[in-house]
Amino acid sequence: MTIIKGADILTPNGLVQSGVLIIEDGVILRVSPMESAGLEAEPEYDYEHDHEHDQEYEIIDGTGLTLVPGFIDIHSHGGGGCDTLDGTFESLEKLCLSHAAHGTTGILPTTMSVPHEILLSIVRLIDEIVGAKTSSGAEILGLHLEGPWVNPESKGAQHVAGIREPSIEELDELAETSNGHVKMITVAPEMPGAFDLIKHAVDVGIRISLGHSSATYDQVLNAVEAGATHVTHAYNAMSGLHHRHPGMVGAMLSCQRLTADIILDGFHVHPAAAKILMRCKGKEGLALITDATRAAGMLEGDYELGGQKVIYRHGAVRLPDGGLAGSALTLDAAVKYAVLELGCSLEEAIVMASSNPARIIGVDDKKGSIEVGKDADLVLLDESFNVRATIVNGNVVHMVRGILT
Repeated sequence: MTIIKGADILTPNGLVQSGVLIIEDGVILRVSPMESAGLEAEPEYDYEHDHEHDQEYEIIDGTGLTLVPGFIDIHSHGGGGCDTLDGTFESLEKLCLSHAAHGTTGILPTTMSVPHEILLSIVRLIDEIVGAKTSSGAEILGLHLEGPWVNPESKGAQHVAGIREPSIEELDELAETSNGHVKMITVAPEMPGAFDLIKHAVDVGIRISLGHSSATYDQVLNAVEAGATHVTHAYNAMSGLHHRHPGMVGAMLSCQRLTADIILDGFHVHPAAAKILMRCKGKEGLALITDATRAAGMLEGDYELGGQKVIYRHGAVRLPDGGLAGSALTLDAAVKYAVLELGCSLEEAIVMASSNPARIIGVDDKKGSIEVGKDADLVLLDESFNVRATIVNGNVVHMVRGILT
C-alpha cells in the first residue's frame, strides 16, 4: 500500500487541497482532504504499519506539489534513443522509461509506413508485452499504426516506399496477429479502398484517425459517417483551409464528431492556430501528443526515423531537406507550453494530456483521471509544472528527489 499525503490533488470534481491518496494493489483506494482522511484522527491507524493486515506502507510526501493523472501519449514513435520499429523488447522498455521520466504513464508506440513483414514483427511483439503491469516505465496500452494507408502527396516524413493502398486483408492479419492490440490507425480517407477499410476497422473495434491526407471537406465527412472519429497531428500533413475549399482542416475545425491531437512543440503549430483549434474543439475535443522520435530525451544530433536520416537541432527534428520529421517533445513540455504560451489553466492542460486521450482510445474506464477504482497512474508536479515523480499502476517508476518518508 502507498500513501501520498499533502499534495493538492486534481480530480474531475476539482482540486482537493492538501489531500491524501491511498493506493492498494495498483488501484486508487481513497482520495480525501487530510483532515477528513481519518488517518490522523484515529491513532490506531498507523501510517507506517497496518497492524490488522501486517502491511508496511510506502509514504510519499507531496507537500507543495500537485498530484495529477498520468499523461497518455497516443502518438509516439520513440524516445531515449529508441524507436518502435526497432522491434525489440529492450528498445520499447527504454522508450517507455524515457517518457515516464516526463510524466507519461500510458503510451501507444507508433509505427510508420514500412513493409508488411516489419509491421507483422511489431504487432507480434506488442501482443507479447501489452498490458504487462510492470514498474519499468510507461504502460504500453496498444499500438498506433500511422500508415501505411496514407496519401503519398501528404506523406510528411513518411517514407514513400512504404505507402500502399488500404487493404482489409492486411489490416485483419495485423489486428489478429496483435491479438486485438492495434488500438488506432491513421488513414487517408481519399485513398482507394479507404472507405471500406474504415468501416471494417470500426466494426472490429479499431479507432480511426484521419491524417497524412489531401482529402476534400466532403471526403472527410464521408469518413466520419463511416466511423472515423479523430484527426492526426492537427494542421500537419493535411489539406488546408480555403474559404471555398475547406479541406481536412476545415472539416476538423467544424465537425464536432471529430476529436484531434496536436503537437505543442513550438514548431508544428503556430500559437494562434493552436488557440483557434482549442476554441473550435473545446477542451474535451483535443489531445496533446508528442509524435516523438528517438531524439526525445536525448542530446541534439543525427538520428533515424522510418529508415530516413533526421537531424535534431535547435529543438526541432527535421529531414535533411528541412521538413519537420516528428519531434523531440515530451508531454510535460507540451503541458507547460499549453499553460504558459496558450493561456490554458493547468486543469485544461491535464484534461488534454490525460482524460481526453484515455477516452479517445477507449481506456477511460481505468485511466485518465484521479478517481477511486481507477488505476493509480499519477504524476507529481511542482509549481513550475516540472515532473517530480511518476507512478504507473501504483509503482514509482521515476522520482527526481527523495520524497519517500
